[in-house]
Amino acid sequence: MNYNAPHRHATIELSQAAVVHNLKVIKANAHAKEIMAVLKANAFSHGLPEMAALSVKAGATRFGMAMLDEALALRDLGYTEPIDVLGLTDPTYVRLAAERNITLAFSTKKSLLTAAKQLSGTNLSLKVSLPVDTGLNRIGFKNHDDLVAAIKVVSAEKTLIFQSLWTHFATADTPNVDYVDFQVSEWQRLTYNLPAKPNETHFANTGIATWYPEKINTDIVRLGIGLFGINGSDPTMPMPFELIPVLSLKVEVVNSKPIKAGEAVGYGVTFRAPQDGYLITMPIGHSDGYPFNASGMRVLMADGQVGHIAGGVAMDQSMAFVENPVPVGMMVTLIGSVGDETITMEELADYTQCNIVPLMNDFSPRLQRIIVP
Repeated sequence: MNYNAPHRHATIELSQAAVVHNLKVIKANAHAKEIMAVLKANAFSHGLPEMAALSVKAGATRFGMAMLDEALALRDLGYTEPIDVLGLTDPTYVRLAAERNITLAFSTKKSLLTAAKQLSGTNLSLKVSLPVDTGLNRIGFKNHDDLVAAIKVVSAEKTLIFQSLWTHFATADTPNVDYVDFQVSEWQRLTYNLPAKPNETHFANTGIATWYPEKINTDIVRLGIGLFGINGSDPTMPMPFELIPVLSLKVEVVNSKPIKAGEAVGYGVTFRAPQDGYLITMPIGHSDGYPFNASGMRVLMADGQVGHIAGGVAMDQSMAFVENPVPVGMMVTLIGSVGDETITMEELADYTQCNIVPLMNDFSPRLQRIIVP
């Protein structure tokens, strides 16, 4: 069951100013004309409805999704912008995509012929993208003759439109420039002297657009993790410009009580109060995406105190130890800033020894999403 819990005081705040800033600086760095906002996996778990609205307001002109169902969800939200499905789709479902003006990717001649057959006898046409495998070895054409054959099929079928040709880089967010150069050369080799040209090409993701923009020439940047203000390669690849995190995670205290030095807290009795103080309970747990192993992690109280997670993170609730009394209803920031103190997602990932990308993708739909200026 996928649901939101508006009666529970656990909230993700999404900064409109941060989205605008991140899109602007990456677009400028890559000298791009268009930004494709990649909002797969519930917009990297930030919330698809909210991030779609923020992306369009910030200047994104199109969307990239991982699967057809995500693209259909965007159409159901009322968005008419171009949508590219970047993963492969069972060609028996192409009518759905054609009816909703969604571009689908194909990586074999056979799947293209199946798609054309599905559309035969209809007045529908499908926009087709052909991924080129230049070295990621995930999907796409890696043989020039196979790509030529596929393009000839698309050109011959009245129901298919050759919309785009694209590739994806494996080391664009790493210092391995040699492999970037290899993939660029593979792109040039595989796309040389083709029988027809697509309406557009795109191969700049956040990594290329950030660290190697001089290596590519494209009008479109597929902007994923950078849109959310996260450097997924920190500290290996420091940002050449500032990104602003879009997400803050906040909860309200639901219970507060004194605790004596030595009293145990939580499952397994792994934590005991180091001194007399106060214990607060917060309505958030590892089912919400807050890491299970965050015991001891800092939390920021609205009154300026810095507390620490006590007794581990349970499924739906967590506790924190603070030195001074805290009233029920006080706001606690788990990711974000209070005064001069800041907890970043990078800090939380480092503390819990988790890669930041799966961490940012793990926030539960039941957390409320709120757009803030």
